[in-house]
Amino acid sequence: MKLQSIIPMGICVMLILVFFSLIITNSVNIPNGDDLYCLLLFTQQFQDASSLSERLNLLAGQWVEHRIVYSRLTALFSYWLTSQVNFVTIILIGNATLLGFTVLFWKLIRKANVSLYYLIPVVLTLFSPVTYEANLWAGASTVYMPVAFLGLLTIYLLVYHGRTGAILALLTALLATFSFGNGMFTFVAAVAVLLYQKRIKSAVIFGLAAAGAVFLYFRDFEAHSSTKAFSVAEHFQKPLYLLYNLFGFVGGILDYTENTNAPIEASNIPAVVLGLFLFLAICMGAILFLREKTWQGGSPSIKTLKIAWLGMASFVVMTAVVMAYSRTSGAAMNTLSSRYKIYSMLCWILVYCFCLIHFNRKKVVGMAFGGISALLLLFNYYTNYDKLTNYKAYLLSGIFNYNTNGQWIIYRHTAYYEGASKMLSDSIANNLEPVYVFNPVFAELSHSALNRAAVLKNVRISQDDGCSGKPGKCLTIHTDDYPSVSNYFKGIYLVVYNDTNIYLFVANPVKNGRLNMLTQGEYYKEGFYLDKNFGKTLKPGSQYKLAVFCPTENDKIRRLDYKVDG
Repeated sequence: MKLQSIIPMGICVMLILVFFSLIITNSVNIPNGDDLYCLLLFTQQFQDASSLSERLNLLAGQWVEHRIVYSRLTALFSYWLTSQVNFVTIILIGNATLLGFTVLFWKLIRKANVSLYYLIPVVLTLFSPVTYEANLWAGASTVYMPVAFLGLLTIYLLVYHGRTGAILALLTALLATFSFGNGMFTFVAAVAVLLYQKRIKSAVIFGLAAAGAVFLYFRDFEAHSSTKAFSVAEHFQKPLYLLYNLFGFVGGILDYTENTNAPIEASNIPAVVLGLFLFLAICMGAILFLREKTWQGGSPSIKTLKIAWLGMASFVVMTAVVMAYSRTSGAAMNTLSSRYKIYSMLCWILVYCFCLIHFNRKKVVGMAFGGISALLLLFNYYTNYDKLTNYKAYLLSGIFNYNTNGQWIIYRHTAYYEGASKMLSDSIANNLEPVYVFNPVFAELSHSALNRAAVLKNVRISQDDGCSGKPGKCLTIHTDDYPSVSNYFKGIYLVVYNDTNIYLFVANPVKNGRLNMLTQGEYYKEGFYLDKNFGKTLKPGSQYKLAVFCPTENDKIRRLDYKVDG
């Protein structure tokens, strides 16, 4: 390696290692929502299946409006590797896609005759906690990022690797198609690139393969979707929201509220404005590349690079437009979930690549995008670090309540119906050859430990009936005295217990002030807050005591001098 490459390589490696250390320390081997059904149940049924055809049908079977072959293959790989479905392994496989993006974009960027320093803005953008849900949720990590990568990889293989590349591209396009709904746009972008290059025979082959893949995809297809994706009228109730959702999707790396299923707010405006800018920049870039007459006399390598950029941009833009259309339902922002934001990252990187290709002052482009990308990374660590580090607490509380009380309480107010989740989990736990074991957590949390714990003073508690738009007993709790939360912790939990049950509910750590974050290096300060609707969890006629549990504190449990009636 040349001396001038050591520094940028070191910066990139450091950023990647910091990111993966956060992913590893905050990942837990617990199924999350859809994982129970599309990964865990699938693997159990796959193992129990008696024929190859049955297993293939399970692998390619429909999940909501998608086929998720790649995600299911990762579940099988983790099972074959560890003798059980291991969700941490699946998460790491999904996040490894970010390394694939890094290598792919470096291969593109270096064709613009620039040094390794120009890769730094790409790494600053990709390895960010803004996609925390896709980074820590096994099912999401093996769907959104891998399919986006397969889409871009298909174009790269077609453009740069001749006949062998075309064969590999056909395989990656097929895998993308059967790994998520937008994967089929890979074929559309690929055919467009081949036609533009006048590779008619290859375009026909890809077109026929696409037709066959789409036919198989929709064979025995059941049109059920929680977003009413197949109802045209549903999407045009509030036409402006088609644009809000489109630009929010494209500019999602600047969104910090994730007010999903709610009307647009002032806090969404930065993301929407950035999305508008990125969308227009990509469209203008495509127009300029398509109209440039200098191609005929210009560098063949730059001409090829522009074709690759056009193909990749077309795939990402098609995904953005269709996602906005399919998710728009009335006056609601439905494209702001963190798991979607890999596409916002790609839009930002594509605009960066366009500027590197189009403008001669590459140092200015690199410094501008590098500086802005660094600021975006800092902003996203500030706004999303708590979500990243507290995400595992919900899963840990979920499996504790399932093992201790036989209830998946975390799914009680969601589409993952608690009763169905319990039935599925019980069926796997009781299987003679289970593919997963619901291991107990927090063995130190017992009735005897609760009774021995000291009482926490200076706690503000208020109670109400009905909150968050749902019926049920509600508590608001806040204190500045406990616990002392480090940058790495295993959650803060409200313990609600009586002589029979011990329930855990996730509380929220308190962010430190910006100046203290910088001077002390501590993201959190002492204390916690909670605003919780218990729904139907607390049984009528029973009285419950309260405590706070923090596994990383020296005094793990502190009782609260307060009781709640069921």
